[in-house]
Amino acid sequence: MKKNKLAIILVSVVALLAVVLFVCSFFMLKQAKKTKEEAKQMTLEALDETREEGKASDSQVVEPTETQDSVIAFEDADDNIFIIEEANIRTEPSTDAQVIETAPKSKLFKRTGISADWSRLEYNGQTCYVSNDLISTEMPEEAVNGELLENGTGDAGVAEQTSGKIVVIDPGHQGHGDSGQEPIGPGASETKPRVSSGTSGSVSGLDEYELNLIVSLQLRDELQSRGYTVYMTRETHDVSMSNKERADYAASVGGDVFVRIHANGSEDSSVSGALTMAPSDGNPFLSSDLITQSQALSQCVIDSYVAATGFNNQGVYMTDDMSGINWCSMPVTIVEMGYMSSPSDDAAMADPSMQVNMVDGIANGIDQYFASQAG
Repeated sequence: MKKNKLAIILVSVVALLAVVLFVCSFFMLKQAKKTKEEAKQMTLEALDETREEGKASDSQVVEPTETQDSVIAFEDADDNIFIIEEANIRTEPSTDAQVIETAPKSKLFKRTGISADWSRLEYNGQTCYVSNDLISTEMPEEAVNGELLENGTGDAGVAEQTSGKIVVIDPGHQGHGDSGQEPIGPGASETKPRVSSGTSGSVSGLDEYELNLIVSLQLRDELQSRGYTVYMTRETHDVSMSNKERADYAASVGGDVFVRIHANGSEDSSVSGALTMAPSDGNPFLSSDLITQSQALSQCVIDSYVAATGFNNQGVYMTDDMSGINWCSMPVTIVEMGYMSSPSDDAAMADPSMQVNMVDGIANGIDQYFASQAG
C-alpha cells in the first residue's frame, strides 16, 4: 500500500513538474518573440529618425546670405567639375568656413553655381563650395584609365555613354513568400518556389525584404540623379511577383540592365562579405553574349561596391540555378550586399550612413559597366 501511495505521489510530482516546464517554456518563447519584434521595431524607428534628422539637417544647411551672394556674384551653372589637386570642400565660399570633406584629385562633383573665385556644388544633398583654383571641367589625364573617383553623377564621358539607359531594380523578396512552383528557366523541367521569404537580420531585426527595399529606393534616386531612367519591380512589401514575372517586367519596360538587390545568410555567423551572382559560361537558358555581359556587369558592380563600403570581396559567384537570372533577356546581376547572419555585416547594412556608400558603390559599378560597353 505504501509503495502504491509513493508511486502515485511520484507520478503526481512528475506531472506537476512537466506542467510547470511547459508553462515556463511557453512564456519564454512568447517573451523571445516579443523581444525580437521590439528589436525590429526599434531598428526601423531608428532608421526613420535618422532619415528625419538628415532631412532636418539638410533644411538647416547655412546658405550664403543674399549679401554674400551679391558680393560674390554667383552665376547659375549646370555642369561637372573635377578636382585637379587635393581640395577642401567647404560649407560657405570662404577659406574660414567649415570643411565638409577634403576631396582627392580626380573626384567629380556637380556644379550649380560659379563666381570669380568659387564654385557652388551639390554634395550628398548639401550645398557646398570649392575654390576655382583647384578644379577643372576637363577630366584629369591620369583618370582616363579608370582612376576617376566619382561622386554620384558620372564624368562627362560616362554621361554621354549612359544617356537614356534604362535600369530596372528588383528589391528581392516581398512581404510574404510564395511556395508555388515555376520552372527555373525557359523549357526547364526543374522547378523552384515562385519567390522565397528571404533571411533576416541577426542584430538589426530587419527582414531581408525590408532591407532590400530600403536600399533599392535609395539606389533608384541615386541613379535618377545620374540621368538614368529607372523602373522598380516593387516599391512596397505588399506584392505578389515571382522571379520569372520580375524578369518579364524588366523586359516589358525595355531595361538595359536588371539589378537584383539581395542580402545573404549563412549558418556560420563568422562568414561575412559581399558578392554578385552571374550565369556561368555553360548556362543553358541564355545566349553567350548575354552571359558575357551579365558577368561583366556583375564584376563591375562587386568591385565598385566593396571599394565604396570596405566589405570583404567574395567576387562573382557563377550559378545557373537562379530563376530571376535564367528568365532574363538583358544583362543581369544579383547583388548580395552582405550577410545578415553576420552581426558586423548586418549592423553595417542597417546603418543609413553605410547605405549611402552601398548605393554609391552599386551605382558606380553600373556606370563603369556602361562605360566599358561603350568603349
